[in-house]
Amino acid sequence: MYGRLFTYGRKKLKYGLIEAFFTWLESLEVLLFLWALADYYNSHRLGFFFYLIIPVIFLSIIVYRFLFSEKIVQVWSNSAIKEIQKDFLNVYLRKNNFNQKISALIQRDLKAITDLNSFYALIVPTLIKLSLTGLLLIIFIIIWQPLAIFIPFLSIILIGLGMMALAKHGDKENARYINSFVHMGERFLDDFFEMNAIIMYRRDRAFSADFHRDSENFRKRTMAVLAYQLQTLNILDFAIYGGIGAFALFLSFGTAQGNLSVVQAIILFVLDADWFIEFRKSGYFIHVMKQLSPTLKHIFAQIDDKNSFSSQKKQRTIANDIPKILEITINNLSIGYDKPLITQLSWSLKIGHLYALSGQSGSGKSTLAKTLMAQQKSLAGEISFSDKKLRFDANFRHDWLKRAIYLGSEPYLFSGSIIDNLLFASKYDRKELIKIFDKFGLCSFVSSLPDQYDSQVGENGKWLSPGQRQQIAFGRAVAADKNFYIFDEVTSNIDHENAGIILRAMKRLAKEKIVLIITHKIEDLKQSDQIAFITEKKAVIGPYESLLKNSPSFKNLINQQFLLLKGKKQDA
Repeated sequence: MYGRLFTYGRKKLKYGLIEAFFTWLESLEVLLFLWALADYYNSHRLGFFFYLIIPVIFLSIIVYRFLFSEKIVQVWSNSAIKEIQKDFLNVYLRKNNFNQKISALIQRDLKAITDLNSFYALIVPTLIKLSLTGLLLIIFIIIWQPLAIFIPFLSIILIGLGMMALAKHGDKENARYINSFVHMGERFLDDFFEMNAIIMYRRDRAFSADFHRDSENFRKRTMAVLAYQLQTLNILDFAIYGGIGAFALFLSFGTAQGNLSVVQAIILFVLDADWFIEFRKSGYFIHVMKQLSPTLKHIFAQIDDKNSFSSQKKQRTIANDIPKILEITINNLSIGYDKPLITQLSWSLKIGHLYALSGQSGSGKSTLAKTLMAQQKSLAGEISFSDKKLRFDANFRHDWLKRAIYLGSEPYLFSGSIIDNLLFASKYDRKELIKIFDKFGLCSFVSSLPDQYDSQVGENGKWLSPGQRQQIAFGRAVAADKNFYIFDEVTSNIDHENAGIILRAMKRLAKEKIVLIITHKIEDLKQSDQIAFITEKKAVIGPYESLLKNSPSFKNLINQQFLLLKGKKQDA
C-alpha cells in the first residue's frame, strides 16, 4: 500500500530526492566543521581536505538555498497529493447524487489525503537522510573501529523485539480508534442532516444519549491509542539513548587504549548520535503512517471502486477523445422532464463573447445548464462541439467534465487555506496562479489578511464573507483551466463590489474561453454580448438593447429588477 504512494508524482520525484540530499548535506557540513575544529585542536593545523571540501559543500548549500530551494521544496509532495486527489475525485464525478452530505464526507477524506504530506515531505526525506548517514557511519566504523558496529545493530534488534511485542496490541487499538472515529463522524453527519426529523419525532433525548455513549467510547479508544504511543516511545528512547551512551563508552575505552584518536572518536560519536536521532524521527513518522493506514486503505478503496488502479492511466487519456472546445452549437433543442420547458432552441456559443441566459423562475434555465453539462438528457434536438455530439452516458459525462465546469451561487469550499482551495483543481503552481489572478483582478482582498493566501477559510469558507467565498470559488474555476464555463447566478447573493469584480473577470475570461452566465441581474445582462431570454418555452436571442425594444417579457423582467433595486435602496 505504501509502495503505491511512490507511483504518484513520479515526474517530480527528483525534486524530493534533491531536497532530501541537501538537507542531509547541511547536517554533514556541521559534522565536517566539528571535524575541522577537533583536527585543529589536535594538530594545530588544517589539512587540504578541509580547505577544499568544507567551502565547496558550504557554497553548494548557499547556492541551493538562495537560487533553487523555492522551486524544489515540496514540489514532489504537492504533485503527488494533487494526483491522489484527482483520482479520488474522479470517482465522485461519475455520480449524480452529489449533495451536501457527500461533500462533507469528501471533505473528511480530502483532509486525510492532505495529511499524506507528512509522508512525502517528512518521512521519505528522513529515511533518505537516515540511509546516507548510516552508510557514512558504517564506512568510518569499519575503517577506524570495526567492533563498534555491533552497538547500533544491537540497539535496532532491541527496538525491533520491543515493537514486535507491542505490534498486535497496537494494531488492535488503532483499528478500534479508527472505527470509532469513522462511526462518530458518520453519526454526527447523520444527526446533523436529519436534525429536523429527530426533533419533529421527539427523538432528540434518545439520540443525545446514544451520541453521549458513542462519544465516551471514542474517548476511551483515544486514550488507549495514546497509552500505546507512550509505550512505543519509551521503548524507542530506552534503546536509542542507551545505544548512544553505550557507543560513547565504547569509544572512550578505545581512545584510552590508543585504538582511536580523539578526532576519530568525536566524528564517530557525532555520526552515531545523528543517526540515532534520525532513527527516532523515522520511528515516530512510521507510527503516524500506521495511524493513517486505515484511512489510506479507505481512500484507495474508493479510487479502485469504479476503476482499477491499472486503468487510471487509461482513464486520464480518455479526455483526449474530447478535443479542445472552440464552439458549441445548439440545434433545435427541446429540454424538460414530463413536459418541455424549452423547445426548438438553436444557439451558437463561441470564444470571444460573453453569453447570458435569462428568464423568469422555472423557465428552464437550470435544466438547460444541466443538459449542457451532460447531466440531463434532452427531449429532442442535439448539442455539438468540434464535429462531435454531446452524449449523456456516465463515461462521456466524466470526460466532458475535463473540458467543462459549472459554478452555482452557493459553491463549496474545503477546509484549509485559500491557496489550498485555489490549487485544488489547478495545473499551475502557486506563483503562476497568483499572476493569473492579478491579471483577472481576483482575490485582491487577500493582501489585507494577516496570512494572505495562507489564511484559513474554515469549513465551507465560514471565516470569509459571501463575496470573498464566491471570489475564491470563481478563481478556483478559472484555475481549473476548462474550455467551457457555466456561471449560474454567481453574483446574485453577494455585495455590489464583489459582484463587479467577478463580472469583470467573467468578461476577461470570455476572451479566451466559452462563457455562459445564467442571471437576472441588470448589470450582468447589460455587459453580455448576447442574451437568450426564455419566455413561453421559446428563446428570444439578441443583445440587451434589442431585447428591451422587441421583447415585452424581457422588458417586464428588467422593470421588476429596477423595482427590486429601488426597494433595496429605500430600505438601506
